[in-house]
Amino acid sequence: MSYTIALAGKGGTGKSTVATLIIRYLTEELGKSTLAVDADPNSTLGLSLGVKVDRTIADIREDVVEKKVDIPVTMPKDRYIEYAIENSIVEEKKFDLLTMGRPEGPKCYCYANNLLRKYLDKAEKNYPFIVIDNEAGMEHLSRRTTNDVDLLIIAFESSIIGVHTAMRITDLIGKLPIKIKKKVYVMCKVPKKGVSGKVESELESFGIEVSARLPFDDEIYESITSGESLLQIERGNIVYDGVKNSSLPL
Repeated sequence: MSYTIALAGKGGTGKSTVATLIIRYLTEELGKSTLAVDADPNSTLGLSLGVKVDRTIADIREDVVEKKVDIPVTMPKDRYIEYAIENSIVEEKKFDLLTMGRPEGPKCYCYANNLLRKYLDKAEKNYPFIVIDNEAGMEHLSRRTTNDVDLLIIAFESSIIGVHTAMRITDLIGKLPIKIKKKVYVMCKVPKKGVSGKVESELESFGIEVSARLPFDDEIYESITSGESLLQIERGNIVYDGVKNSSLPL
């Protein structure tokens, strides 16, 4: 069975950056085969990993539901969908990438989410690790895309708004039938001078214990703004070191 890691957090917190660096750690440092899943409709994980994505689960959903493809009469629809998903996976040397994508227009994600869950159930037998970068905010939790995970990482920025967002996600998790064995908090983009006393007090008042405090880093910023893969940053990068040396149960 796979060890499944899911990431949640507000857009722009550095969630996809953390997901990418975790994938790098698992594959390069531990030598473990990993399935990376971009479950964020904005589909930024592929960019962070330096992978070109041509086909997504949303594309498959469109083809099937809108009848844009002719499914062979001898092939059940579920088998065709499974085949299409398997062919949409981008295979790299150290990891594979599956991308959910975004359907055009205000269409329901329930069908695409169901396809993702069914595939992940099967994928658990083939990968030691699955890392899921979820959509920004909390919608993915209410739709239960992250059902049955070993580790949920709640990423947030080092601000009062960031702390409150982390707590809203925590509160939502407690109200949903989601099986999460462990959850941890990661503070991202911490300034060199550290966080303010008010932020520290807010963390204490909410009882949030931060497992990793990852600093703002110019190399990471330059890679993101230029569209370069975060897998190419220096091995001794301070943010990557922060992930490797953190108390995250990876």
